[in-house]
Amino acid sequence: MIRFLVFCLLSNTVVAATDTLKLTEGSVSSAHPLATHAAETIYRSGGNAVDAAVAVSFVLSVVEPTMSGLGGRAQSIVRTQKGDFVGYNGMTEIPKSFIKSTDMPSSGYSTVATPGLVALLWDMHQQHGELPFAELVRPAIDYAENGFALLPGEVARQTSVIESISADVGMQRAFLDAEGAVTAVGKILKQPDLAKTLKRVALGGADAFYRGDIARAISDDMDHQGGFVTQQDLSEYQVLPGRYISFAYRDFTIHTLAAPAGGGLVAKAMMLLSYFDMTSLDDARWATTVSQALAISIESMSSDYYEKNLDELTDSTWAEQQSKRIFIPLISQKTRISDNNKSLPPGTDWIGAPGAHTSHFATADCTGLTVSMTQTIGPIFGAKVATPELGFAYAATMGGYLRTGLQNPGERPRTSIAPVIVTQQNKVVMALGAAGGIRIPSAIVQTLSRYIDQGKRLSEAVTAPRVHPLATINKDNERVIDLSAFDAEMDGPGWDESDILYWQNVGFKVNKISKSASFGRIHAIVGQDDKLVGVADPDWEGSANDPVRCSE
Repeated sequence: MIRFLVFCLLSNTVVAATDTLKLTEGSVSSAHPLATHAAETIYRSGGNAVDAAVAVSFVLSVVEPTMSGLGGRAQSIVRTQKGDFVGYNGMTEIPKSFIKSTDMPSSGYSTVATPGLVALLWDMHQQHGELPFAELVRPAIDYAENGFALLPGEVARQTSVIESISADVGMQRAFLDAEGAVTAVGKILKQPDLAKTLKRVALGGADAFYRGDIARAISDDMDHQGGFVTQQDLSEYQVLPGRYISFAYRDFTIHTLAAPAGGGLVAKAMMLLSYFDMTSLDDARWATTVSQALAISIESMSSDYYEKNLDELTDSTWAEQQSKRIFIPLISQKTRISDNNKSLPPGTDWIGAPGAHTSHFATADCTGLTVSMTQTIGPIFGAKVATPELGFAYAATMGGYLRTGLQNPGERPRTSIAPVIVTQQNKVVMALGAAGGIRIPSAIVQTLSRYIDQGKRLSEAVTAPRVHPLATINKDNERVIDLSAFDAEMDGPGWDESDILYWQNVGFKVNKISKSASFGRIHAIVGQDDKLVGVADPDWEGSANDPVRCSE
């Protein structure tokens, strides 16, 4: 009770202090309208792009709990006002006591690793934020405590795993009603336990989560339920520097993060594309070239899982050699893009493939401060377990989920999340990233090439149909690709049947996919004509604020 009163007093003080602050001119694009609104509130209070990012992250943890949360992992890249780039590695870390077995499940307490999201947000704010940390957590507390109306996508995802979450006391308490049902679309979901957890974090920052009552509750629960995370694992957790890389592509510079993030895949694919005149290719041949470049990039994960040598990721020698494997067919007919309206049709794939459950967002203000951040808990609801009194789901890390790595204690297994910032002549051109598992780098690469090579506006580049190479994971947990096979997005605006016929006639095996949200979901901001313009992927329920004109 004392802490709650202190929080209320602190909140009132913050409101009074920020009433006179100048409005910050800033932009945001996120996976949920309430998260976007939270960023706008922070900008109106005088907060900068990092402050807005922290608020967005916490709100997404409340309103999209199947996709990310306090028990999960994240990577972010920040471009400072001075033009420097800073990366943050807040991935889940395999506990010291973890012992791998051959029959480990893909969910449950034994798959839970030490969470990193809260530590990342705290460190990022301490280094670049302006407003008090407590004020940035307040919107999330409000939605957790007073509730919010569930969107169709969140309800569909929760419903799809109701059997699993019904088996865990903490998940039942957090997300199911008295009858054991999921909250219906448009109805209000309240999360009082999560609200209490967020209030502790608002007051005590990272220490409250990793060294206080929250840490003790996590450790005790893990001990009783067969998990591996201990108080020592939590207290010793540190945010590591993101493994920053940058490389030139045409007249632009692309900045991202290597393993355990997925920016290395973006780098390799873009380096391969640089050996081709992508501007001269019609859409059908552009698609086959991009698919093959992505396939070669994904294939490299088996031989370079840890990406220890960052220089090799942008090595022109490797790219030149591998580019010879790419086959560009003869000139095709002009591609006709299906003109179906892209407005979240009934066939939207809210559930998706395992591991495709992630939230990405971008924030930027007119000082040049820019954030691109991706956060996740893995598959829907991660490990599908929650400590009852804390109210959040833990990410799945070990076991059958991130199985392409060795899963040694102390490691942070790599994923595909790849926050990206693009500059030209030291000015920010774009900040973007995606959700969607292994299709994250795929969506990013295609959006970048559409924008840079084809000269499309960002909104057009995001909306245009995508492809993705077919890849499988074999019995040795290695990714196996086929350069001549790919999925094609058919929902509107999608590829035309004539494209399918052309691809098949020149030797490609094509799998037609007609479900929206199946090829990654991009959220991005572009700087153009002295304006910041946010773009939210029309395949999802996210949003961006109105364009912001930056005054001199």
